[in-house]
Amino acid sequence: MPMIELSFSAGALPEPNLKALLHRATKVLMWWEKIPDTEAARHVAWTFAQEFPEGRLNIGGMGPGKPRYRYTVSTIEGLMDDRAKQGVMRDLVRITLEAEGVPHDHENAARVWCLFNDVPRSNWGIGGVPFAPSGYLSCLSEIQTGADKPVR
Repeated sequence: MPMIELSFSAGALPEPNLKALLHRATKVLMWWEKIPDTEAARHVAWTFAQEFPEGRLNIGGMGPGKPRYRYTVSTIEGLMDDRAKQGVMRDLVRITLEAEGVPHDHENAARVWCLFNDVPRSNWGIGGVPFAPSGYLSCLSEIQTGADKPVR
């Protein structure tokens, strides 16, 4: 059940590159969470992109110079260990620099940050009820919205 929020500098990527990056970022996180790439699983994998206009993203009180990227990755607590999180970080940097079309070197990699939010299971709600990750693959088709029935 990945959720990614990407914040980035204005004009960092052309629209087709951004769309491809968001798609790839979702696939990266699903892979590291061990979620099968199915249509049902993709329905609960949300990715948001927020472009900061010039002057709204500063580094040390100054404009960023080269584009900056911040991924905020929210997952249910316990779904990924440290190794998986490190894999997500590494892969998000790689695909971001590929989308930008720049070399994967230390200077460029340092412009991509990744922050994790491990959300307690009881605090992740879908359709007004806590979402039980232990059975989420088997119950995706049963998620109700606008109904009083809890997720089974």
